[in-house]
Amino acid sequence: MFFTPTNDFQWSVDNFGSTYSDSGIGLNSPGHANANTKGANTNMLNGIANDCYAISIGFSGANANNINRRNLVDLLIDSGAGVGNSGSSWTVLINNLHVSMASTVAGMIWYYFPIYLKAGTAIGTSNQSITAGTSALRVVVRVYGKPSRPELIKCGTKVQTYGAVTATTQGTAIVPGNTVMGSNTASLGTSSFDQFWWQCGMSYEESALTNSQCAWMDVLAGDGSNNVLCAESVMQNTDTTERGGKHAFGSKLPIRNIKSGSNVYMRAAASAASPLNPTVIAYGLG
Repeated sequence: MFFTPTNDFQWSVDNFGSTYSDSGIGLNSPGHANANTKGANTNMLNGIANDCYAISIGFSGANANNINRRNLVDLLIDSGAGVGNSGSSWTVLINNLHVSMASTVAGMIWYYFPIYLKAGTAIGTSNQSITAGTSALRVVVRVYGKPSRPELIKCGTKVQTYGAVTATTQGTAIVPGNTVMGSNTASLGTSSFDQFWWQCGMSYEESALTNSQCAWMDVLAGDGSNNVLCAESVMQNTDTTERGGKHAFGSKLPIRNIKSGSNVYMRAAASAASPLNPTVIAYGLG
């Protein structure tokens, strides 16, 4: 019998800090004085010391009882900043990450992308909210490098966002099934390059949930009639005090090779009667 050693990352760095609470974890990414407008570019992690091949991004501290909270967050990089530098010339790496009612109590809103970041890259964010003002949104990032088996690494360099509506800080409308999987959305967009890794998020319109919600989300791609699952049963939950959390992974790793020119869709199942005006956004990495 041949034994193939597993691949693991032997180095990582993050901005989590030591206080694991809604107000203490990570760093604040301020909103803007105007609603539905990106706030200031804000450094999250100084120029990294090693080449990295994956990033985790988590959100918390953006929930409030009886207040609707939605955010769209751009992940920024300054790839020429140099090791240890805080960044000054930012470009968007991933646009409009979907965040809704994010709280550590509910597990935070999480995304994970196996994406390449060269040594010296600084990482930042820019946040917009449906509410005017610079209300808090805590952001954590962790990047991973020094793989033990670099020949086994598969990572991408760019991400396409599907279905974001920046004018109202939300995604594209979806009708979840009540304890069953609902119908596909209209096409969220067409892939503009080959993609293999998938993420997604959901938000609600209501500010006073009368019962806790749990939704399972699928991402699909194809021509509308012949679709394949890209991400399966990604879970998002919200309780009656508007505290939300979302996994980055579903019932399997969200891997599916999709060719350029494919339409992307989503569908969802809700654990109870559908919440008010849910919307979704998907992301494809290639």
